[in-house]
Amino acid sequence: MDEVAATDALRLGRVALALSGGGSRAIAFHLGCLRALKDAGILDKVEVISSVSGGSVVAALYCSHPGDFASFERRTRELLEKGFLVPALVTVVTTTEGIRALVIFSALLIDRFLAFLARLATFPFRAGTGRWRWLKASAIVRSASRTTILRRTFSRLFGQKLLSELRPDRPQLVVVACELRAKAAFYFTAKRLHCWRYGSASSDGVEVADAISASAAYPLMLPAIDRQMVFEKNGRTRLRRISLTDGGVYDNLGLAPLWPDRDFSISMDVGRFDRIIACRAGYALEVSDPASLILPRMAAAFESIFARSQNQAMKRLYDLTEVGKLKGFLLPYLGQNDGTLRCPPADLIPCEEVAGYPTNFSAMPPEWIDRLARRGVQLVEALLAENWANVQIEEPTGAPDEVGQPGSHDIAAPTRCAPPSGHSSRTS
Repeated sequence: MDEVAATDALRLGRVALALSGGGSRAIAFHLGCLRALKDAGILDKVEVISSVSGGSVVAALYCSHPGDFASFERRTRELLEKGFLVPALVTVVTTTEGIRALVIFSALLIDRFLAFLARLATFPFRAGTGRWRWLKASAIVRSASRTTILRRTFSRLFGQKLLSELRPDRPQLVVVACELRAKAAFYFTAKRLHCWRYGSASSDGVEVADAISASAAYPLMLPAIDRQMVFEKNGRTRLRRISLTDGGVYDNLGLAPLWPDRDFSISMDVGRFDRIIACRAGYALEVSDPASLILPRMAAAFESIFARSQNQAMKRLYDLTEVGKLKGFLLPYLGQNDGTLRCPPADLIPCEEVAGYPTNFSAMPPEWIDRLARRGVQLVEALLAENWANVQIEEPTGAPDEVGQPGSHDIAAPTRCAPPSGHSSRTS
C-alpha cells in the first residue's frame, strides 16, 4: 500500500465504483454513499459503476434518471417507500405474466416427472441412454416465472428504458449477473452483453429491467432467467441457451469487471483504474444457533462460503494496492467495526442499529431509509477524511477550480484526520 507524507498531494486518477448486493437495504445504504461522493466531488469523476442485485437498482436509477442528483434521490426514496413486492403483485393481477408462469411451471413439472419415469424404465440400459439429453435437461424454456414478473415490474418502474438509452453523461454501467451453465460472470452494458465463455451479444432491444432482474434473481427465491441469445466469439456466431441468476452468486461486491489484472483478451474491457470505491452493504456475521438438521446446516455452510468469498475480495483490494496495481481504494462497509474508524462523526449511526435490516425488496419505512442512507454518508465522509484527505481532484484542462483558477482541488471531506502518532497516512 502506497505511503505518503501528510503534506504530499496525490492525484485522484481514474476511478471506478462498485455497489454490492443486499436488496432494499443495499439501495438505501448506497444512496447515502452516492450522496457523500457527490458532495465530495468524486462521483462526477467516476467512469464506471459495476453493480449487483440491490446495487444494480440504485446504479441503474442513477445512470438513467433524467433529472439532477436531488431528483434522483427523491425518486429512489419513493421507490424504497413503495417497495417492489406490491408492484409485483399488481403485475400478476393486471397482466398475463402470472398465468404464463403457472402454465410453464406446470409443464416443467410434468416434463421432469416423465423424464424421471423414463430413467427408471431405462435403468437396466443406462449405458445406452447417454445421448438422450432430455433425460437430464428439459427442452422447455422457462420464459415466464416469478423472475419475469419482477422483470415486468422493473420495466414499468423504469419506463421500458433500454440499456442503449442510459445517460451518456453518467458513468458506464456494468450490471453483473451469474450464468449458471458456464459458472461465470455475465455482464450487461449499454453497448453489449458479455460472458467470457460465450463471447459478446448485442444489447439491442435489451431493457434496463432485463439486466436488473437477472442481477437480483436470488436463487433461493427466484428462478433463473432462461433464454436464448446469439453470441459472437473469435469471429464465429452461435445460438446459446443461458441461465442467469443473482450476480451475488458469482461476486456480491461487483468487483469482478474492475480488477486491474484481468486478461482483456477474453474478458470484457472496461478500462483499468487507479482507484476503486467498493460500497458493501453486507453485515458482520454473528455466531448462530447450532445447525443440527440438514436445512440449517446447509444454510450455515452457504453463509460461510458466501462470507469467505466476499472477505477474499476485500483482501484482494489490499493486496493489489500493496503491489502497486491500485493507487488506493475506499471500502464503505455497512458492517464496519465502528471502533476502528479514526474520524467518526459524533452522531454516527452505529452498525448494530442498522446492519441487520432485511435484504428483501419489501417497502421500507422512511425512518429506516434515513438511517441506512445516513450511515452510508457518514462512513464515506469518515473514510475520505481518514484515507484520502490529501488526494486532489483534477479538473478538465482550462476548467476553473473553486478559486477560479484552472487546476485541481482537494476532496471536499468535512474533516481531516491526522494519522496515529508515528505513522504515515495511507491510501486505502
